[in-house]
Amino acid sequence: MKYVKDNINDAVVKKHAKNPEIHAISDPRYQIELRFHKSRTKATWNLRLYEQGKIYRHRIGYWPVLSAKNAIAMVPDVLRRLGAGEELQVSEFSTVNDLLNWYLERVEKEAAKSADRKKNVKSAIRTHLLPRLDGLLLANVKKVVIDQMLLLPLQGEGLKPSTIRQYFAILKRVFASASELGLITVNPMASMKFSDHIQKRILPKFGKLQVQDAQRIKDIIMEQPTKPRMLMLIMLMFATRIGETRQLMWKHVDLEGRRIIIPDSITKTGVTHVLPLTDKSLQLLSEFRGKSHGAYLFGRNSPMSASSADQMIRTASKGQFSAHDLRKMALSVWAEIGVDYWVAEQLLNHKPKGLDLVYIQADSSKVKKAALEKYHNWLFKVENTPSEVVTTQNENAVILQFNNWLA
Repeated sequence: MKYVKDNINDAVVKKHAKNPEIHAISDPRYQIELRFHKSRTKATWNLRLYEQGKIYRHRIGYWPVLSAKNAIAMVPDVLRRLGAGEELQVSEFSTVNDLLNWYLERVEKEAAKSADRKKNVKSAIRTHLLPRLDGLLLANVKKVVIDQMLLLPLQGEGLKPSTIRQYFAILKRVFASASELGLITVNPMASMKFSDHIQKRILPKFGKLQVQDAQRIKDIIMEQPTKPRMLMLIMLMFATRIGETRQLMWKHVDLEGRRIIIPDSITKTGVTHVLPLTDKSLQLLSEFRGKSHGAYLFGRNSPMSASSADQMIRTASKGQFSAHDLRKMALSVWAEIGVDYWVAEQLLNHKPKGLDLVYIQADSSKVKKAALEKYHNWLFKVENTPSEVVTTQNENAVILQFNNWLA
């Protein structure tokens, strides 16, 4: 096996790759060498250093992912890092673009991510990350570089800090995934924090609807055609997310068992969500079932698309509120009428945190149903007797109201 010296460039590498007798190429100008793998289609770049009469090789990347031009360009920075005692980045990728394109392919195959999440991640990468980080070598990824190439330009475009934080988090996830799978030896973003770049505190986004808006919202819903009316009404009554609601199938609605079982495959938290049906919601869904023709509540053989559902809400509300505002308003009402915090968290299908996870082991089905009964009575102005029993007269009035809504 031959070890040849040559001025390395991409053409020279391709020429020697065809000769199985050549084991490695050394470039005397840059202290760099390329060692071919057995397949001859890949090779390893090394920096050769002489110390006390011995040769030490420091791996800096792989060919053809790392081209000859880029490998040579890395030499000064590699020497600096070695002198400072830093770890060297050895990767299956040459540039950040290579890494982002790999993640785009990977996220498409991830069954655990919802279609909406995949869409948001791909949009962020293609629209914001790839164009701004174009040509950036992995070896040159530093806090100041990410600040100058990505975060400052995003701020200059007037994007909200909360939006920029989302893009930053996606970029961190890309690097973390590559590191966890052993595709990069050093994760340069592991210690980076968003607050190092943007110090402005990101406040929670308050809902556009208040408790006192409930009647006005019901009036708006009543004016809509059947499909948007039912979509919005279910979200209003159960505080479900729009993604969960539009994907509901009739097999998820157990009318006999008086419950809706939203499977983990369509919940944001990945946890199955069980919602008890009150008398009012049971009547509503039973009537709607008779008017529905398909496997889905809001579709036949496939669910309503996310864009169609969003557009439906925007049209109905004339831009005054979103689907998530309905969810936030429900939570505000629960607080107003005295629904316990833990019960509200269960109804929202939030993952338990801290001490809630350790100490609260209650059966949530009974307390959730009681809370929904109280909420639906409030929502449809059904007055409770002192014993909390709804009168037949009031009950019949609500059923009549539901029938009017379904007409």
